[in-house]
Amino acid sequence: MNANSKLTAEHLGKTACIYIRQSSLRQVEENLESQDLQYQLVQRARNLGWAEENIQIIDDDLGKSGITAANRNGFQNLVTAVGLGRVGIILVTDVSRLARNCTDWFSLLDLASLRDCLISDAGGIYNPRVFDDRLLLGLKGTFAEAQWYSMRIQLGAAKFNKAKRGDLHLRLPVGFVRVADNRVALHPDQQVQTVVRHVFAEFERLGSAHKILRALRDQSVLLPRRTGSSWDQDVRWVRPAFSAIYAILKNPAYAGAYAYGKHHGTHIPGDAHKVVNHPLPLQDWPVLHQEAFPGYISWDVYLRNQQVLAQNAQGIQWKRGVPRTGLALLQGIAICARCGRIMHTHYTHATAYVCDHATQQYADRRCQTFTIAYIDPFIEQLFLQAVQPAHLQAALSALDQIDTYRQSLLTQWRQRQEHARYDTQLARRRYERVDPDNRLVAASLEQDWENCMRQQATLDKEATQAQARQLQPLSDIERQSILALASDLPVLWQQASLADRKRLLRCLIQDVTLDSFSAPGFSRILVRWRTGATSSFSVPRPRHGTPPATTVADRLRQLAQRLPDDMIADTLNTEGFPTATGLPWTLARVRAVRRKHNIPSSCGYIALSDEPRGDGLLPVNVVASRLGVHRSIISDWFHAGLIQGHQRRPGAALWVRLNDDDLPRLDGSASQRPEMLPFETAPQTLGLDSDQFRVMLKTEKLLPWRICPGKQSKWFVLPQNPIDYAQ
Repeated sequence: MNANSKLTAEHLGKTACIYIRQSSLRQVEENLESQDLQYQLVQRARNLGWAEENIQIIDDDLGKSGITAANRNGFQNLVTAVGLGRVGIILVTDVSRLARNCTDWFSLLDLASLRDCLISDAGGIYNPRVFDDRLLLGLKGTFAEAQWYSMRIQLGAAKFNKAKRGDLHLRLPVGFVRVADNRVALHPDQQVQTVVRHVFAEFERLGSAHKILRALRDQSVLLPRRTGSSWDQDVRWVRPAFSAIYAILKNPAYAGAYAYGKHHGTHIPGDAHKVVNHPLPLQDWPVLHQEAFPGYISWDVYLRNQQVLAQNAQGIQWKRGVPRTGLALLQGIAICARCGRIMHTHYTHATAYVCDHATQQYADRRCQTFTIAYIDPFIEQLFLQAVQPAHLQAALSALDQIDTYRQSLLTQWRQRQEHARYDTQLARRRYERVDPDNRLVAASLEQDWENCMRQQATLDKEATQAQARQLQPLSDIERQSILALASDLPVLWQQASLADRKRLLRCLIQDVTLDSFSAPGFSRILVRWRTGATSSFSVPRPRHGTPPATTVADRLRQLAQRLPDDMIADTLNTEGFPTATGLPWTLARVRAVRRKHNIPSSCGYIALSDEPRGDGLLPVNVVASRLGVHRSIISDWFHAGLIQGHQRRPGAALWVRLNDDDLPRLDGSASQRPEMLPFETAPQTLGLDSDQFRVMLKTEKLLPWRICPGKQSKWFVLPQNPIDYAQ
């Protein structure tokens, strides 16, 4: 059948659509001949008999892949026009221009068959209503999709072959640059190098990406980020983010390793951009060249970091995890001797190590349960005995780490200040190179110079504050204090937080296996040390009804006799007693636990009588009556630091201390002594600022005295040790 015989007057009365597409922007810029051939289809439409006004060019999809129709507006408009019956023929140089997946291709064929739309390529004109033509078009569409996958496979194989030699230029993470001879080198900016090394040092110290994030936030440290997707050396400084920190810790390039194929990607048919990625374990990476270029850490450190990150990730399987603030000392490292699984920590009633995997999975009985009341004290004593011979060396090492940490932060601040000074000098030079009378240019450059100077001043102020707050070198007294603590390790252990205790414990102990069934009445404890050695012990199991060791409720009962609830919360937090769920104590949580255990408080906030409460403080009206002043005067004295007392919050009830020693100082009956200093001039005389002066009053190193020489009283202060201040 002659191809032109397929054309009818009905076809010629509709639109002839010339669809033009190239797969990438690079083809659009470079493959001009292919583009010109597609535009020449306009002449073919004229030759077939279409009038000029009925010829439409659709070139909206230049630079877009044909594997999907999702982002091809031109193809979608073409399909819509065919469905509405407006198109008589579609002209392309090859059917692969229309679609490279069978879903889009056969959908177009169905619409073209329904609306009697012809399709033309370099081989001729086809009518989808004719079986032979439809069969041939179907094969061509299938070949177009197969060709795309074949090209992908060939290009992927060539890329992989280049990667095996290490010649494939992968995008470098921040902290690296590619120099002129294609070698990879560390970033020339020393500030970038310092910050990257600081991230790894913090992970070595803290063992958690989230803790690094909080530490960098508290230290006001910024992280470098590349400007755009280029491989150049320009970076900008941004606030720390968990994703950026995690990417630095996971990337093997920072260990100087060239790695390719860390993820296995599967392309979804019909969508060029949809890829399902599955991370591969390190041993399955197809290309891994160690020591390919300079790194920030060694390969052994990188492997150790990955183990810590894997243990920190709490997914479906229970893992060791990072040390947290719960009471259980063996959190994450207690192993059930019956089933070999890591035991969970439960805080519901009594804190305990519980193996309840069988209960959760099969509704069976628990394997084992151990309360911390007798397990943790034994492990704690064992640990202190093990580290006793090396305590002095550990203290000296800690001093070195403190100095290294301080120097690292100090270096970062100095580098940031140096960058700020450079920006200011550069802005100044730019301003000086223009004519000051040319205000259109000079005004803008002058504003940039002022902004740089303002930013430099702000940064210098922040650096000064940080140095005063956390970058001061250790004094000789502080060093001697640390060494003195090292000689009394139990005191140091008690002063450490719960998370720090667990971190110290894991330095020596790999895990602890607990066994309650081998020896009736005893718990066997198998300790596996970091050195590979093991130690086995037997500890008597407490019988039912045996009172446990001091618990949080017992400690709270003791504190409730002499402290109010808000001060109890501060005391428990200082002593390292978290709540059952590992949270810090608050007034509301203390109050809830007291109600649960029926613990009365001897230090209420509301005065029900004129008697002193448990901490010896009196209601404000009683103190005002004894001193012969109005209660508002007592409140003013309290806020000025002249009298000691307690007020939960501004506006709440005030309780004041007025014992036998306070009364002679405050009732106005005392006489002025030569060593007394007037309250208004005392800070200047003693060389103290207002904050230091207030601290001295709060700690009672300075005692205020109320003197009444006439009708009006005057306040003086008397140093507890005047000789120290005279010196």
